[in-house]
Amino acid sequence: MITIFVLFGSFALLMILSRTGILFRDETNRGLAAFAMAIFLVFFGISHFFLMDEMVLMIPKIFPYPGFIVYATGVIEIMLAIGLIIPKTRRLSGIFIALYFIAVFPANIVKAMSDIDIQGTFNSPIMSWVRLLFQPLFILWALYSSNVGKRLVQG
Repeated sequence: MITIFVLFGSFALLMILSRTGILFRDETNRGLAAFAMAIFLVFFGISHFFLMDEMVLMIPKIFPYPGFIVYATGVIEIMLAIGLIIPKTRRLSGIFIALYFIAVFPANIVKAMSDIDIQGTFNSPIMSWVRLLFQPLFILWALYSSNVGKRLVQG
């Protein structure tokens, strides 16, 4: 459940820094949520390069070149994070992050079904299945933090 700790922990830290006036004084909660999601994506994007051997095991067998897919998704996560912190690209990046989280969901299912142990995570068969329940939260967070929902409601 390190994913939850990284996302919520970075958001909480950013809120504290913002509300105490140390950093991001004028940033909205939505903006802080975008920065927290960016931290989340960079953290896990970088992990693709260090934990490649374990992450390859998560790639469904129907896909060729699993090593390339792991590296490519690491780069994609970092690029999406950069897009999220740039105000002009935030909305588009949020949409692509939501689509990305949908696209990688099968890999998370493979991890849960195969009980793949990834170094540095709180791994257990139950936690892998619980992690799947948080995927919709990550999707909604990406959309919220990028103002996608706000614009859809306003028309």
